[in-house]
Amino acid sequence: MADREALKDEYLDHMINPRNYGSIENYSAKGVGKNPHNGELVEIYLLIDENENIKDIKFQAIGCMSTIVTGSIFTDIVKGESIDEAYDVAEEFMERVKDAPIEERACAEMVAVAYIAARENYIHRIEGADESEVEMDISYDCVIDEERDEKTI
Repeated sequence: MADREALKDEYLDHMINPRNYGSIENYSAKGVGKNPHNGELVEIYLLIDENENIKDIKFQAIGCMSTIVTGSIFTDIVKGESIDEAYDVAEEFMERVKDAPIEERACAEMVAVAYIAARENYIHRIEGADESEVEMDISYDCVIDEERDEKTI
């Protein structure tokens, strides 16, 4: 029970005081994870050092509180890690929520996909591409399908 209370306290703390919320003006990379059905999105900004570690990371979101909390937790975990280690964390996020309620899957996927898009943007930029960001759609959706009256995936 103590672990459950600690988890609840951590969730509430991230909800009330989201970490790393905002943008980075002179970012190394930017990625956007989008829900194409309802307009929700997460933007992740990366500042990468010469060793390809995440020196700074910020996120912004148009979404529900679960998206904000997930963004706060994710950015807290990967700050200071290498871009590849953070990629592994993003994949683990998506794996861990695959059996969660669809709303939570969509929120977690939006954050993870925004990071994956930012990593792709970074790779493109070091290869010489002149792009400001990479945008990717999520595969889960928390929109109600009116005709079938059920959640769509």
